[in-house]
Amino acid sequence: MFPAGYTDFLVASTQASAALIGLLFVSISLAPERVFGSRAEASRQALALSSFTALANVFFISFGSLIPGLPLGLLVIPGAVAGSQTLFLLQLIPTWRRQGTLLRGVSLFFVSAVIYGYEIAIGIQLWRSPSNTAALSGLLELLLGAYAIGLARAWELLGATHGRGVTFAALERITALLRGSDDQPDPAAPADPPPKPDEP
Repeated sequence: MFPAGYTDFLVASTQASAALIGLLFVSISLAPERVFGSRAEASRQALALSSFTALANVFFISFGSLIPGLPLGLLVIPGAVAGSQTLFLLQLIPTWRRQGTLLRGVSLFFVSAVIYGYEIAIGIQLWRSPSNTAALSGLLELLLGAYAIGLARAWELLGATHGRGVTFAALERITALLRGSDDQPDPAAPADPPPKPDEP
């Protein structure tokens, strides 16, 4: 059994992950044919799978850990193994290359792989030593990382600009405005003198 000080975090994590999963369902239900229809793109299906897997992983670990007497390690290991199905995201590499987001997509994939791999290792530690508070703290930090992955994939699924999010879109907008102002002439600058007529 984990220390009582962790209960508040796990309760809040259960509520937050359940709410985010519900919002994910709502967003998909607005246009389900884009994800589950016969003409749905494989990339959108993979993004939906990745986002749901990350949030469901957090939900079941957080919620299940509140059951008294249930070994936490037995919850973490199956959840991490299920989350490792993000290997399917490798099929998005051609799409990422076309959209110019290959580096970001591959980075998120490797972050997901590290999170789930490390989660399996921590699950084994908690299985062998349920009172290992250091492993438990590491697990809660990984859950925050899983939140980040789930939200990032959900943002891409909703059609973020080139899949790069609000920050990158805002920076691109500011850069475009600055470039536009540089191309415009300064109204305070003196105008060029008219050309002199050719002398006979």
